[in-house]
Amino acid sequence: MPSGSRSALPHPASRAGAAPSGGQLVALPVERDDAELLRRLQRGDPWAKAMLFERYGALVERIARRILGTERHTTFEDVVHDAFVSAYSSVHQVSDAAALTSWMRSVAVHTACKSIRKARSWLSFLSPEDLPELPARGADAELREAHDRTYRLLESFPLDERVAFALRYIEGMELTEAAAAGGVSLATIKRRIARAEARFVSAARRDPVLAAWIEEGARWTP
Repeated sequence: MPSGSRSALPHPASRAGAAPSGGQLVALPVERDDAELLRRLQRGDPWAKAMLFERYGALVERIARRILGTERHTTFEDVVHDAFVSAYSSVHQVSDAAALTSWMRSVAVHTACKSIRKARSWLSFLSPEDLPELPARGADAELREAHDRTYRLLESFPLDERVAFALRYIEGMELTEAAAAGGVSLATIKRRIARAEARFVSAARRDPVLAAWIEEGARWTP
């Protein structure tokens, strides 16, 4: 919504068929720009919390999906929920409203990584047959297979390389965006991406399905 737009909301005391004292609805000047949103978030305003989720919920879920891929240890809804709990409790750390989007990306990345680390701590006690099956999704069979094989490879990567690869090549972030989301310097994200790309290409060339994608020059965007 454009900066500076306002919404006319009914007075909280009004009900269907009733109106507050004086029989009028009170227009509340609700600023929709990021500066006002940040101020209200830091004040603990419930409206602002709802607006943050409305504005960034899809972004957080998408980044979580890019990083987690076929992980079976949790649901994306849980990761999104945990991300916003973290955001609400740490929003006081944000000093510049212009950084809200970048900050929410970093919260999403941190929460997804935390979820993976937690899973690794208990998945080692389970045998493969004890793990839940992934639900079938209505995607083209060849694309679905490439997707699953891509994430099986990424699951074997060091976590920092897995995240860097997902942000750069699957989410499609610019280098500066990936660095900010990962909370690292530009030089560091470049090194991680280079290592991840080399690791991925080497492994994918030995995979009968992914090798075709590599040879055809297609980017890994399952």
